[in-house]
Amino acid sequence: MENGLKFNSRLTKESTPLVLVNDRKLPFSQKLAYGLGHFYNDICAAIWFTYALIFLQLVAEMGPVNAGFLLFIGQAVDAITTPVAGYLLDRTVNRKQWHLIGSLLVLVSFPLIFTTPGAVMGATVWVQMVYFSLSISVFQVGWAVVQIAHLSLLPELTTLTEERAQLTAHRYTASMAAHILVYFVAWALLSSSHAMNMKLVGPSDSWRFLDLAIVTSVIGLVVTMVFHSTLKTTRGLFPRLPRKQEILTLHAKSLKFFRSPHLYSVAIIYTSSRLFMTLSLVYIPLFINETVLSQVGTLATVPLASFLVSAFAALIVKLCTDHCGGLRITYLIGSAFCLLGCLLVHFSYSKTDDTSKVYGVAILFGAGSSITMVVSLCVTANLIGLDTECGAFVYSIVTFADKLLNGLAVIIIEEMKCANVADCPYYYGGVLSYVNS
Repeated sequence: MENGLKFNSRLTKESTPLVLVNDRKLPFSQKLAYGLGHFYNDICAAIWFTYALIFLQLVAEMGPVNAGFLLFIGQAVDAITTPVAGYLLDRTVNRKQWHLIGSLLVLVSFPLIFTTPGAVMGATVWVQMVYFSLSISVFQVGWAVVQIAHLSLLPELTTLTEERAQLTAHRYTASMAAHILVYFVAWALLSSSHAMNMKLVGPSDSWRFLDLAIVTSVIGLVVTMVFHSTLKTTRGLFPRLPRKQEILTLHAKSLKFFRSPHLYSVAIIYTSSRLFMTLSLVYIPLFINETVLSQVGTLATVPLASFLVSAFAALIVKLCTDHCGGLRITYLIGSAFCLLGCLLVHFSYSKTDDTSKVYGVAILFGAGSSITMVVSLCVTANLIGLDTECGAFVYSIVTFADKLLNGLAVIIIEEMKCANVADCPYYYGGVLSYVNS
């Protein structure tokens, strides 16, 4: 062993190459740098899932079904791009290069989603749908590339389970910080708005959402530059097999993973955790619009409270796994918080400015979804183990179902909504209470 790097031999028919296994502890600076690599993606995800549907419905006035369909298009493009990105990334050396390409696509397209140019909004619904569909599709392609590139870097940085858990916690803490940043900016922009016609936002607030996208994109760009200039990967230290042999080995390992029941059990854990988190993000703002009378700022402060709790919960996951019986018990604890939140939603059906129950729901959802997501990411990294060259493939399979099911869930929920709001005034409360549970 040299400097924490250990050599293991793996036999093949043609040779016995040495494989360098990175079992050293990473310096804090590298852990922090890794955590920042998904920061811009997390900023965009926070805005996309929290505000896209309410923006498309109430500001762009696309209607529930069209807005739900646009969200579905985004999730479908993301789901399709994910395995393609995984396939390509496993066949390239420099995954940070793919990360940079994806980041540029996101930077160009994301602000366009929250732009309502007069020429487009004054046109037919189909022209508006084409405009938003193209902007959303480019954004989702870039987002998926960044996500898979970043996730597949984790198994390469270290083989130590405790180090991977810490990297995952840093990544998730950075994600929480990104969400918190978004909600602080959103609060600054929305707090001066006034509710109209029993709605907290309307077409006159379009500039607020565009400013939110632009300001956070500038911050995300700066953080992405820090990530690329700071993180040092160890990919180049791994001796590579001859190209033909490498491809055959990669195909064999990918097929082994594809046939493994364990892969699908991990996918179920990840998908259920992500589905709960996503539906909560999407529908809490619309639930607030149903139940809060006039405090427009709650569209930012309630999600902010949720993610402050999430950031704290992510930091104590390691403590829970050490003292509460491991990952399984920790996952059950997170699930219990989620179910309590669903129960509280059920007793919050009233139009009032007393927001205590809404904040209670946000706190329970934040704690529960944070714990379950960190555990599911740790389980996925442990599944990959030393087979880091298949990391992108595994992550693409695990995340495929989550993205597609999220899109399908949203479009089904929007399709089932009452045509007359008076017939189901607390429809989105029912979604959070029953669908999430």
